[in-house]
Amino acid sequence: MSDDAKGKKTFRQDQPVHPSLHFEISSSQAVCHFTGDWNISTGGDLESVNQTWHSFFDQELAVNQIKLKVHNQVNWDSRLVAFISSKKKVLLKNGIEVDGDFPEKLNKLIDLRSDHVESTKDSSVSRVSGSFLDWWEPFCHRFSSPLNFLGAWIISLLMLPLLKTQMRIRDLITECRQCGAAALPIVTLISFLTGLTMAFVGSVQLEKFNAKIYIADLVCLAMVREMGALMVGIIMAGRTGASFAAEIGSMKLNEELDSLRTFGLSPMEFLVLPRTLALLIMTPMLTIYADIVGMLGGLTVGTQIMDFSVSHYIEQTQASISGMWEVFSGLLKSLAFGLIIGLVGCFKGLHTGNSSVSLGRSVTSTVVTAVTMIVVTDAVFEIIFSALELR
Repeated sequence: MSDDAKGKKTFRQDQPVHPSLHFEISSSQAVCHFTGDWNISTGGDLESVNQTWHSFFDQELAVNQIKLKVHNQVNWDSRLVAFISSKKKVLLKNGIEVDGDFPEKLNKLIDLRSDHVESTKDSSVSRVSGSFLDWWEPFCHRFSSPLNFLGAWIISLLMLPLLKTQMRIRDLITECRQCGAAALPIVTLISFLTGLTMAFVGSVQLEKFNAKIYIADLVCLAMVREMGALMVGIIMAGRTGASFAAEIGSMKLNEELDSLRTFGLSPMEFLVLPRTLALLIMTPMLTIYADIVGMLGGLTVGTQIMDFSVSHYIEQTQASISGMWEVFSGLLKSLAFGLIIGLVGCFKGLHTGNSSVSLGRSVTSTVVTAVTMIVVTDAVFEIIFSALELR
């Protein structure tokens, strides 16, 4: 602290360093001069600056107004903006009027930061309404996005008979081969083991009533009504649905979708439509195949373990089916399952983010969402069939 010729008291650092500041006191007004290098890249410790600041205000001087002055020769960046903004906030809170004498650019940045703080306070006051909007907008987007996608797919499907779509027949054939023939090995294995397992489990109970021959009825009705379509749906969700999401998602990451749009090609018609139609066509065919293979699994148990003749087992299987509705009900389910898998896989692929992590999440989400929707849809079908007395 020192007195000059005009009676002003000056408070300076003993050994100014970069960055630095010093105070001048005149009656109830003080002036804080910012000097030195306030640039982050050049380093400089703010500890001594904070000590000078706190040392001045710890004197309990009768200061009601302070002027912050930054000289034009000061080299500054965001460090000075943050420092002045934080100190200004504390001073105003303590009832001290703050005036600034800053370069034009620095003054704009400080005002911008002050406006941001005020807007944050306003939003915190109306936290209830703000939180509601923050919740409502993503909620609406979560439901509107799938509906927009479904609407665009329906429009593309309606354009197909008019030959006004950009879908290529060779793409449809290729996808049918990938969804159908390429999936036969895994469908064969799972379906055969499913029929085999149901026959083993059912035989344990039916043997107590000396009715082991009804194993044929159990396996046949379970496969054609329920298990054939359900197992194919789950297999295709994990195999084909994830594949669709990965293919389209990687195309989005590589900006291939943007290239298609640049060339005037619609991703909905060029990519989504052939894939969904392929699943819609091949899933019922795979379901019929899975029904037959599952019955062969039951036949294997009946003839090899329970010593039934092949002809006896086949006759009992034929007698268990009262009408073709038993088969058609499973095929109707498989149509819905195939459509769900195709739409979910393509939707997740188109809405993948711009990173490999988001691609992995889209693939995982595809499988989980598709399997969940398949199980829920299957339950809805059974409730409707029971209500209409079709079972």
